[in-house]
This record gives sequence, structure tokens and C-alpha cells, in this order.
Amino acid sequence: MKNARRIVSLILAAVLCAAALTGCGSGNSVDVKSAKSIKDLKGAKIAAQAGTFHADAVKQIGDVKSSTYPEFADLLTALKSGAIDGYVAEEPTALSVCKSDDSLTYIPLKNNDTGFTATAADVGVAIGLKNDSAQREKINAILNEITEEQKSKLMEEIVTLASGGTVDKFSVSAEAPKKATGTLKVGMECAYEPYNWTDTEGKSYGAVPISGEGKDGLYANGYDVQIAQFVANKLGLKLEIYSIEWDSLLPALESGTIDAIVAGMSPTAERAKEIDFTDTYYESNLVVIIKK
Repeated sequence: MKNARRIVSLILAAVLCAAALTGCGSGNSVDVKSAKSIKDLKGAKIAAQAGTFHADAVKQIGDVKSSTYPEFADLLTALKSGAIDGYVAEEPTALSVCKSDDSLTYIPLKNNDTGFTATAADVGVAIGLKNDSAQREKINAILNEITEEQKSKLMEEIVTLASGGTVDKFSVSAEAPKKATGTLKVGMECAYEPYNWTDTEGKSYGAVPISGEGKDGLYANGYDVQIAQFVANKLGLKLEIYSIEWDSLLPALESGTIDAIVAGMSPTAERAKEIDFTDTYYESNLVVIIKK
């Protein structure tokens, strides 16, 4: 399941390596292969996706050379090329990545471990809606039907699917309406595995076509996709997925281009000033992905 922007990511990583003095082959990288905790990352080059809490988390690690990348997929490319020593992600992402590549591992960023702290809003993900949306309470009621056990099981199933395994049913699902009363237009990056990714062939179980100009033949799948499908089915609506860059998700929602954001987005206080959020539909720990 290759991301449609993988080639662009490779080019970007190569340019960064060539241009930066601290890039590939500079000899300035810190050997983090034996790192077991945050303190072992001192002096390392640790990155995160721009505009996310992950970037704030890097600052909490301390004594590292921090940087940000616009696309999440660029981080893995940069790590493999040697441009960075590690990057911040959520644990399900690390599980998916490391299951697909046994040369990688990760270090948990635990609360109160060497001063690192994260709130539930920082590590939880919720559905973003326009302010005063009439759907908010309805969607909360639907999300509250899902047990913690089902959430965990669904993530296990999605990680298996993302790493090339086979899945023939999901722990969180609802029958599609026989006749939809409308559409639920959902925006996500389709580039943040295992929460959401682009399936170029549409062969993965539960894949949903990506709508929009130039997206013919492309499908989306992931934890966010299945939560969105569950909510849409329960509401009696047809699900439409739109692939939108991270920084454009809030503007797309506010302009009415989409009805909801289901994109592994944390309901931080800063974002809550602009849009409304439902209750969280998943909470996870943050980690730093590194090479073994």
C-alpha cells in the first residue's frame, strides 16, 4: 500500500540531505541504536510533522536538534536516509512501521519520565466539526457505543492490514444503510499509517474510494477510515473520503468543503478555538521511532 506521494518524499529527503550540513554523511549524527530512554537521545536529530503536537513533544525531550517536515511520510524517508536520527509518532504508527521493517524500533515517551508530559487531548484523537454542528451529539452517542476493547482490537486489525497481513472483518462495524439519506464528506491526509493511508489498488479489506478531482482509482484505508465508515453508516449517510494536506484540513472544514475531519487529529485547546471536537475515539502513547 504505497503512498501516492512517496516519490516526492524521496526527492525532498535527498534535497535536504544534500543541502544541510547536518544531513546525510555529515558525521554529526548521534548513534542512537542502543538508546533505551529519552535521556539516551541527547544530541540526536529528532524530527516531527509541522503543525502537530508531535513538534511540541520534541521540544520536551531536551538536548536534541529538532526539525519539522511538512508531510508525515517524509519523516520515515528522512530516517532511512540518515537525514535524522528519529522522529516522533504515535505508538500504533510505530507498531505498523516496525512490523513492516525490522531494522526499526521505538522508544516510548512516558508521562513524567525525565519531565515529559502529555494530556489526554494531546494524545487522543477526535472528529473535528464546524462550530455548533448539529451532528456533534449524535456522533458522540455513536462513538460511545464503541468499547475500549473494541478500539484496541480494531487498531490491532488495522496494524495487521497496514503491514501486509490479512483481515476479513473489523471489530468496529455497522451495516450500511439500504438507502442513504445524504453524504458525510470526511477529510484526512491519506498519508498517516495506520490511522489513514492511500491504497493505490483498493484491494485491502474495507478500503473506501477517495473522492475528488484526479483521485480516480485511489482508495483510503486505516483506523480513521473505519471509524468514519462506522459513524456514516450509523447516521444513515454515504461516506465520501477526501485526501487533503494537513494544513488545509481546518480551512476545508470551515469553508464547507468537507463535513468532518477524521484524521488522527488531537483536540488541543488551540484547535478548539477554531472548530468543535467530538469525544476522543482513540488514545495512544507517543514514541520516537529510531533505527536499531
